[in-house]
Amino acid sequence: MRYSLYIKQAWQMMKHQRFFSAIYIIGTGLAISMVMLLAVVYHIRTANIAPEVNRNRTVYVDRLSYKSKDNKSTNNFGCGTRFVKEVILSLRTPEDVAITAIPLVMNLNDALYMQAVGMEKVKQVDYLPCNAGFWKVYSFHFREGKPFTEEEVEAGIHRVVITNSLARELFGRSDVVGQEVLMNDVTYTVCGVVEDVSSAMKDCYAEAYFPYTTSNMVKMTGMPGEMSASIGCLQANILLKDRGDMPELQAELNDAVKRYNATLVEGRVEVGDARANGFTLMGVDQNRTYLVVGLFLLLFLLVPALNISGLNASQMQERMEEIGIRKAFGAPSRTLFEQVFVENLVLMLPGGLLGLGFSYGLVY
Repeated sequence: MRYSLYIKQAWQMMKHQRFFSAIYIIGTGLAISMVMLLAVVYHIRTANIAPEVNRNRTVYVDRLSYKSKDNKSTNNFGCGTRFVKEVILSLRTPEDVAITAIPLVMNLNDALYMQAVGMEKVKQVDYLPCNAGFWKVYSFHFREGKPFTEEEVEAGIHRVVITNSLARELFGRSDVVGQEVLMNDVTYTVCGVVEDVSSAMKDCYAEAYFPYTTSNMVKMTGMPGEMSASIGCLQANILLKDRGDMPELQAELNDAVKRYNATLVEGRVEVGDARANGFTLMGVDQNRTYLVVGLFLLLFLLVPALNISGLNASQMQERMEEIGIRKAFGAPSRTLFEQVFVENLVLMLPGGLLGLGFSYGLVY
C-alpha cells in the first residue's frame, strides 16, 4: 500500500519539478545507452553469432614480415599466395582453414562494379575473395545454389556467390543461379545466393564472394619474386578442433615457417603469434581487453551517477523539513529510506527505458 503512495508522490514531484526530472531522466538515459552500446558492440564482436559461429575456436594469421638477408629492409603485410599454399594449407592441426583477402585492403584499393549481363544497372559492391574452406569455417544460409569448390578455386574458375539483396537489386529476383554477371567487365557465373550478412561481421561480410585465385588484387600482390609470393593481401582464418589446440597450432606453424624459410634465398619470413579472436585492443591479450572495457563501462556509469547524486542531494536539502516532521512523528529511518529509494527508482525508470531504446537505435 505504501509503495503505491510513494509512486504517486514521485509522480507528483516529477510533474511539479519538470526541469529537475528532465535532467534526471536524460542523465540516466544517456548513461545507460552508452553502457549498453559498449556492451552490445563488444558482444557482437566476440560472441558466436551467425555466420561467425566458431569465433571461440578461430585464430587468425594476417600479419607477416619479410626481411632481407642483410636485414636492411623489412616489409610488413598479409600472407602471400605461395606462403598460403606451402605453410598455411599444410598445417594438420586445424579442422579447416578459410583463406580470404584482407577485407579493408580489398575494398579500399580495388573497387568492384557488378552488372547483370543484359541489364543496365551497375552497382559498386563490397566483396571478399576466399577459398572453399571459407564456407566450412563460416555458417551461411544458402537460399539458392551452393558454394564454389576447392577444385574451382585451384583452377581459377569464375564463380561467384552473391547475397539475396544484391541478386534482387541486379536481377529483380533471387533465383539467379546459373546467371552471368560482369565484375569489372569480367564475366562470372552465379553459383549461389546467400542471406544478407551484417556489416558488423568483420571477417565474413560482403555482398559478393568469389575464388581468391581470380582476384586482380591478389594476382598483383602475388607477382613473380620471392617477397611478392611470401607476403600479400591474404589472411588465414583457422578453425581449431578445440580451443586448447592453440599451443599445438603455434608450434606447428613455427616449424612450417622454418621449413619455408629454408627454401628462400633473398630473405626470410617472420610470423607473430597466431591471433585469437576476442576484439583485442591495440594487440593486448584478451584478459587485458576485458579489464579495459570494464573500466570504460564503470567510467560511463560513475560520472553520470555522481552528477545525478549531486542533483539528488540538492533535492533532499529542500525536503529536509518534510523528512524532519515525519521523523518527529515516529517514522522509522527504514521507511524514509524506502520512500527515497522508490522515488528515485520511479525517476530512473523512464530514463532507463529511454536509454535502452536509444542504445538499440545506435547499434542498428
